[in-house]
Amino acid sequence: MKLKDVGEFGFIDRIKDGALIRKYLGLVGIGDDCALFKVEEGKSVLLTTDMLLERVHFLRDLMTPFQIGYKALAANLSDIAASGGVPKEAFVSLAVPENLSLEDLLEIYKGMKDLAKKFDVNITGGDTTTSLKDLVINIALTGEIDEELVLYRSGAKAGDIICVTDYLGDSAAGLDLILNHREEMHNFPTLTTKHFMPIPHIEQGRAISRSRLANSMMDISDGLASDIRHICKASKLGAVLHEERFPHSEEFNRYIAEFKPEYLKTAIGVGEDYCLLLTVSQENFAQLKKTLNDLGHQLYNVGEMIKGEDVYIVNKEGEKSILKLSGWDQFKEH
Repeated sequence: MKLKDVGEFGFIDRIKDGALIRKYLGLVGIGDDCALFKVEEGKSVLLTTDMLLERVHFLRDLMTPFQIGYKALAANLSDIAASGGVPKEAFVSLAVPENLSLEDLLEIYKGMKDLAKKFDVNITGGDTTTSLKDLVINIALTGEIDEELVLYRSGAKAGDIICVTDYLGDSAAGLDLILNHREEMHNFPTLTTKHFMPIPHIEQGRAISRSRLANSMMDISDGLASDIRHICKASKLGAVLHEERFPHSEEFNRYIAEFKPEYLKTAIGVGEDYCLLLTVSQENFAQLKKTLNDLGHQLYNVGEMIKGEDVYIVNKEGEKSILKLSGWDQFKEH
């Protein structure tokens, strides 16, 4: 059996049992957006790590070094946002190929530092080694949160409204433009920027956790089609998504009309939206939406949690069917 036969999340399921030895110290281990450690009564430390590999997660000839560094840190910040925490210290490890200049390496750090400054994050250490071919960036990021404010994937309730905090599909559309429509890229600056330099929803995550109104939360990194399944599995529930409710930017709609890609895959099957996916009871939805609106942010209703284990999609014609699209899994064939 090969890794591609089970995929990334099948692999995670196989390694998490027995990984926590001192279970009284680890509140959450493998399987959520962040690991969580209790450090004192009522206080917890969050820890997340992401690895980006050239030719798998980015193409060096299509991104500036600044953008590569920025996006590497953004992926980690989004995980802290998904738990409702405050990001704190970053540790950066690099495997550097011989053909990467010192100037480009410094620009990678400049991209990380620029984003770190916006969220009051210290870059405090790491490791650097040589690579025989490709650039590899691994960042570990800590955060902190009051223990009672942590939101997990496992808290969803049947009847909860499924929400997202931003437009869907912009990054996927931007990636397609970058790879396949280079001459038209300048007509869609928002889409390409969303892919190259996503903005982590730290403020939204903090507001949602402090409100104590949501029941579960994670970030959308692999596409709504994939990530809603993580909440379903952790909460032992099913879900219904409504295509008509998916929020899209004006540029995304223009892109769909002009290039006519597969809509559903672009909207919810590619990922890297790096907004938040959460569930909230019907009674609390309006209040939570107002809380975010008052801060200048959005909350969109895209579906509901249901009893059972299946994920359904209701298309724009009102027809309901099992959602076969599974979203991004880097180990499976696409």
